[in-house]
Amino acid sequence: MAERYEKARQSRQGIYLDAEDLADLADWYSVRQQWDKALEVTNYGLKLHPGNISLLTEQAYLYLDDDDLDAAQEIAYQLDPSQTDTKILQAQIYMLDDEEDKANALLDTIDDRDDVDTMINVAYMYINVGLPDKALAWLEPGIGKYSDDEPFLGVLGDVYHGVKQYDKSMEVYNKLIDMNPYSAFYWFGLARCYFDQQMYGKAIEACDYAIVADEDFPDAYLMEGYAFLYLQNDEKALECFKKAKGLGLVSQCFIDTLDGLAKTTEKKWEEAIGYLQRALDEYEEDIILTRATIYANMAVCYRKLGQHRLSDQYWKKAYKADPKDPDTYLLEGRMWIEERQLEKSLQCWKKALKYAPYSITWNEIGMTCVENLYFEEAKNAFEEVKKMEPDFYQINERLATTYLLLRDKENFQKYNQLCEHPLTIDNLIELQSLLNGEDKEELSQALKNILNALQ
Repeated sequence: MAERYEKARQSRQGIYLDAEDLADLADWYSVRQQWDKALEVTNYGLKLHPGNISLLTEQAYLYLDDDDLDAAQEIAYQLDPSQTDTKILQAQIYMLDDEEDKANALLDTIDDRDDVDTMINVAYMYINVGLPDKALAWLEPGIGKYSDDEPFLGVLGDVYHGVKQYDKSMEVYNKLIDMNPYSAFYWFGLARCYFDQQMYGKAIEACDYAIVADEDFPDAYLMEGYAFLYLQNDEKALECFKKAKGLGLVSQCFIDTLDGLAKTTEKKWEEAIGYLQRALDEYEEDIILTRATIYANMAVCYRKLGQHRLSDQYWKKAYKADPKDPDTYLLEGRMWIEERQLEKSLQCWKKALKYAPYSITWNEIGMTCVENLYFEEAKNAFEEVKKMEPDFYQINERLATTYLLLRDKENFQKYNQLCEHPLTIDNLIELQSLLNGEDKEELSQALKNILNALQ
């Protein structure tokens, strides 16, 4: 339908589609983040079908996606306020306008709460405003009752993912894939679950299936790119990000920043600065990328070149751009620990934890400490992860490795027996050999190899 529509529009010919098809087509563009085309379709559809409720409702949600509450509210006023769909739309407007009490009161007036379509639409409304727990409460009466209903299972998988019940979410997505193995959305939903559990290899595999199902699905390329980044495969990551850019999901600024970061891993500091400066010159407000990120990485590059004054200036720019960005503090902490200035690192990480007091922050600190051979500090960080999130991906393996490096046999055995993939005798022999030597660079590389293998 999209091909027919675009061909007709390019040749300046009219094309007739019924209102429901046009609303579905607008939604198809919207989920692929082609909002301009989605809005164009609704405008075209309303010329063919003036006042159509489905098209007006779809257009209102497009305005909400663009944070234009006034335009969405204007449409809502045109709709029958007694209809369930209108109440759900108005509730989302209230939620986004920080009037949650009004939204809840309006939702309480819905009579057909047990209708599957109502459950689905209210759940998506709550997902859109970042309240997946409330979405789950609306869906719970339908769990079991609608266990074979594909749209119901689709939103249920999203909700389980939102409340971090990943096992349940994956169970739902696998059931959906059995129902429809050619759905890019279901494979992508499964990929999200793997990615958020740091199972990057499985996330890449699921993204590949999503792309086979729909080669123009930009979110799959974006997530796959990030997964390759975490696996330290910058070349593959950049390839995926460029495909996402071709589909309009990321900017050239984003690509240039990644090129710059790739050069930093190669220790080509001047080339990295060139790419990062180009990214700054092209910069537009971006939900993925911040100015603080670019400034901070330029600060690192100048520091590595021995230009300390310039480095200090860029750190100041980074913190001025976003004084609460935890990633900036984490990066500066890494820079200092590489220079063996532990106290400065600890100060930076204390600030990072102030703004992001999460297990993932502690894990990043622990990994940085291990890679730079600060085993006591790594152990403390990983223990915090274990305390906050006992099932954090690979935390037992990381604690076992760290206690082994500290020659703490009791704690090594404690955590190694909890590992899904316990350290092998080959790992132990390699570490023992390097610990007895004096080549810190070789030991650091061996640790990276082991940690990568555990992932």
